[in-house]
Amino acid sequence: MDLLLHHRTFYGYNKHEVDVMSDKPWGTLVGVRPAKQLHKLLDQEMDYQTAFQKMHAETKISPEKFALLWRVCQKERPILAECSQRHLFSVYIGVPFCPTRCLYCSFPSHSLTELGALRNQFTECLLEEIAETGALTQELGLQPYTVYFGGGTPTALNAAELEKIILALRQAFPGSWREFTVEAGRPDTLTPEHLTVLSKYGVNRLSVNPQTMHQLTLDRIGRCHTPADIVQAVRAVRKAGIKVLNMDLIVGLPGENRQMVEESLRQVLDLKPENITLHVFSRKRASRYDKEQDSFPLPEAELVREMHAAAVAMLEAHGYQPYYLYRQRQILGGLENIGYALPGCECVYNIAMIEERHHILGLGGGATSKFIYPDFSLQNVSTPKDVRMYLERRTALVQRRAEELKNALNR
Repeated sequence: MDLLLHHRTFYGYNKHEVDVMSDKPWGTLVGVRPAKQLHKLLDQEMDYQTAFQKMHAETKISPEKFALLWRVCQKERPILAECSQRHLFSVYIGVPFCPTRCLYCSFPSHSLTELGALRNQFTECLLEEIAETGALTQELGLQPYTVYFGGGTPTALNAAELEKIILALRQAFPGSWREFTVEAGRPDTLTPEHLTVLSKYGVNRLSVNPQTMHQLTLDRIGRCHTPADIVQAVRAVRKAGIKVLNMDLIVGLPGENRQMVEESLRQVLDLKPENITLHVFSRKRASRYDKEQDSFPLPEAELVREMHAAAVAMLEAHGYQPYYLYRQRQILGGLENIGYALPGCECVYNIAMIEERHHILGLGGGATSKFIYPDFSLQNVSTPKDVRMYLERRTALVQRRAEELKNALNR
């Protein structure tokens, strides 16, 4: 509220206007990527006051959320200037397998007990897709910028399978990659053999995602690891020499209160990751929670906002700064998911992906390709979430991706 009162004084808002903005701080901005609108104004070299007045007039965004957007965009601008060159692209690899399916998850993933038998077939199909896509980008004279392994949980593949895929990527997309991220979100999947492979082939950013450091909550949301497993995985990552570590936490998990959120964050801060991504629980139609929500009561919106504010204060006190954010329609408390980083450790891929000024080629299960036109309009092409459908449709998807990429480059 202090920030709101500061802006009220500066811009001349009365108390009623501030109260309205407090109830709906994002105004009419319901999209996933609110920073895109501010970046358009920054392209016109608008200053803070002019940009705020324009966005507030159009969307009723609160001064507090505009101040957050401004900070994020200032972090993003140098990266966007760097990556928005027409000959650059990033690669996203979707690995649609996890040990189990978390309560809140709507990402494309199958539990290993459900469809793990298709893992080898998926890997072979993905290797072909990588080779074909690499041949296309080399023919078009394009240069790889970043590579990001997501999912699912890429480390649900064994180390030998992962090595095959990385070797194929290095051959298909030669050159020096600005950043190479792998999500090892479930610490129970990360073995010494995985870390040997990841370190050997130049992975310089890795995610190990606790979501919470409370065992009761981990059991409740369906994760098969302990807080001690998290600590052990982080130590192994540090020993492997991987430069940047990301850790995710979720505010608003069933049964958690402010003290529990603060304790989880305190334990994560003790591990000193370079990135901490602060998510807020979101009700997703494709999640297990959607079918079982009566069994998992969620905290009230005001409590979620209180927990979130406490977590943000802790992060900022430890030197972490917001560098990207996105929103979801059913997010608790009307809040946002924010990536925090120590200065100079921002995830380049996250910025390029969320602001959509950079070609991204999505390969594998449930991946989305983004083809960016000169005016920053775009065309999305998604692969099926179901691994069986991906295996059936891969050839047609590669052909469509090639057509859309050539179309965007010829605009």
